[in-house]
Amino acid sequence: MLRICVFSSILLGMLSIGIGAERVPTLPATPTEIIRHYGYTAEEHSVQTPDGYILKLHRIPPYATNETATRQVVFLQHGIWGSSADFLLQGPQNSLPFQLADAGYDVWMGNFRGNIYSRKHTTLSVREREFWDFEWHEFGAYDLYSMINYVLLVSGEKKIHYIGHSQGATAALVFLSLQPQYNKMFRTFQAIAPIGYLRNAKSPFLKALSRINMSPEIASEYIGHGEFVPSNRILDLGGRLLCKDHATTQSLCLNTLFLLVGFDSDQMNKTLLPEIFSRHPAGSSIYELIHYAQEVKSGNFAQYDHGTVGNLKRYGSINPPSYELSKVTAPVTIYYAQNDWLSSIEDVEHLAQKLPNVSGKFLISAPKFSHYDFLWGTDVKQQVYDKVMKVLNKV
Repeated sequence: MLRICVFSSILLGMLSIGIGAERVPTLPATPTEIIRHYGYTAEEHSVQTPDGYILKLHRIPPYATNETATRQVVFLQHGIWGSSADFLLQGPQNSLPFQLADAGYDVWMGNFRGNIYSRKHTTLSVREREFWDFEWHEFGAYDLYSMINYVLLVSGEKKIHYIGHSQGATAALVFLSLQPQYNKMFRTFQAIAPIGYLRNAKSPFLKALSRINMSPEIASEYIGHGEFVPSNRILDLGGRLLCKDHATTQSLCLNTLFLLVGFDSDQMNKTLLPEIFSRHPAGSSIYELIHYAQEVKSGNFAQYDHGTVGNLKRYGSINPPSYELSKVTAPVTIYYAQNDWLSSIEDVEHLAQKLPNVSGKFLISAPKFSHYDFLWGTDVKQQVYDKVMKVLNKV
């Protein structure tokens, strides 16, 4: 157990070193500024969840003069430890939101509670432990519920196209299983590197955590007051010196990224590393991480395990209930890779078998393609986004 804790501490230290970097070329700091930097119109919106969190959404509205504008809404949701900025870093040529905007779609990007853009609450401060008392169940049960309702209201549309990377797909599975009436509002659901079942996950970090019985209280003692890998200015400045091009320590940043999700030096644009590590990880709760570790250990796609007493009190049963994936009836298209240490082929195939309406599956042909390559791979447009656009254009 001590070795595992030491390993976790070392990895956290590596992550802390890696966050932030000198940007080459320099991009503006926020998603809104990045969007405008490339000549697109950008909007910021805020929405309040039923439990008081205030979430930030970023929008690229359809051009009024664009004759090809469909006006259909495409909602993109970021993955684990991420933010809406993750989708924008490769610019108009290789970033999905810009391709969608060019095709005439009304593009929205959400941010889950706790990341750098969604750190407000009606009564709680981020310095309070209670602020961080959430995990990815709340992302689906509250955050997506609030953001999607808001987007439908503002856009005037009755349906959306949903694209979720990693944890963004997890949350949608939770949301649609809990609120099945929303399935009819999903024109399409494109699950990119979805995290559902994790029995075969190869990530050393998650596997290490799954081997110990770590309660939230114990986890807090090791990691902090509820926030896991906070995004802050000090870490950002440190990373600028270590992750930039030609720095001898750049390989440390690269290998930290690979250690979590799988190695693929062929797809990684190293010049992009400063942009990535200056924004990612974007902040999250330790309970989110523990919930995933529970999934690795149990092999189930279920709600958070609070222990026997806690489960009886919360769920009325000894074990946490599994999410009813049979209720996810929206048409799902799945994209997955051979070298993804979070979304393994075996686990994604098992997920697909549980879903009643899988309209397509695409296994990426590149043998080393990994979890973050779906965002930042040099060939991501050809390998993934061109297929995403074809699915949208068929509807």
